[in-house]
Amino acid sequence: MRVSISHDDIVVRKGFLGRETRYQVTAWIDFSDEERTVVRAFALGRHEAYTAEEAVDFPKFVFTINDLIYKRPHIRVFPTALAARTFEQELAEEILPKVKNYILGNAAARHPSSYEI
Repeated sequence: MRVSISHDDIVVRKGFLGRETRYQVTAWIDFSDEERTVVRAFALGRHEAYTAEEAVDFPKFVFTINDLIYKRPHIRVFPTALAARTFEQELAEEILPKVKNYILGNAAARHPSSYEI
């Protein structure tokens, strides 16, 4: 999985003459062929990757693994620069490692086991 993240300030209209600055985070997430194959083979695409909470664009919205794979680039807009930086940090340190571990964990070969109780 390769990730490239960029930040942009965007100006949107607020009212008739007003303008407001919002902060856009654009993430290009390239899943490897192996990861895509595992997602397809085990039907993991509908699994929740994360839930948006602070974003302006999708409040309380659930993003799935398929959203990260097929809807490229992954764009989120935030009301403050701090919220945008926090999302980038969460994406790099929590969300994407969790998604990668989930995919690779499902790809691991299952060995037969026996127990004596």
